[in-house]
Amino acid sequence: MQTGNLPDGVPSPKETLGYEVIRWCSKYIVQPDGDRAGEPWQFTKEQLRFVLWFYAIKPDGTWLFSAGTLRRAKGWGKTPLLATLAIVEFIGPCRFSHFNAFGLPVAKRVALPTVQVGATAYEQTEQTMEFIRGCLSESPAEKEYALDIGKAVIQFKTGKPGSIKPKATAGRTNEGNRPTFVWAPVD
Repeated sequence: MQTGNLPDGVPSPKETLGYEVIRWCSKYIVQPDGDRAGEPWQFTKEQLRFVLWFYAIKPDGTWLFSAGTLRRAKGWGKTPLLATLAIVEFIGPCRFSHFNAFGLPVAKRVALPTVQVGATAYEQTEQTMEFIRGCLSESPAEKEYALDIGKAVIQFKTGKPGSIKPKATAGRTNEGNRPTFVWAPVD
């Protein structure tokens, strides 16, 4: 297992929203392809560790880390992991709300989720967007959150603001953005 520069071990349940994120994913997202197609989403051990640290919080509920970078070899599973996190950031519990009576953090959804899947060229976002659509198509999330899973944009059928959109990161096309989560692969 590659550990990169993550801290040793994993944060305790009182130090991360990651446990709630992981439970939510296994309930609402499906494996889009392969032998397990249609079954509940499961992270690998290293992906679990990354999620727990990515959503780590300080005792006051603020983020332990202000940004994250994942660098792994081709075939490691970066696209599936980050596609799943894009879905979480769109409709899942991923922001600190409060601590419950047991001192455990409780997460809430982003109020106005603007999730961007970026790449230098727009065409490079297709693989990730296809994976996101596969994870949501015929999933419990599609029905419960009333999702419109379009080819280019994933949004709410009700017209409620919020979306997952592909975005070219080159040029001046990104002025005025206020995304709540951005995934942009770097080669």
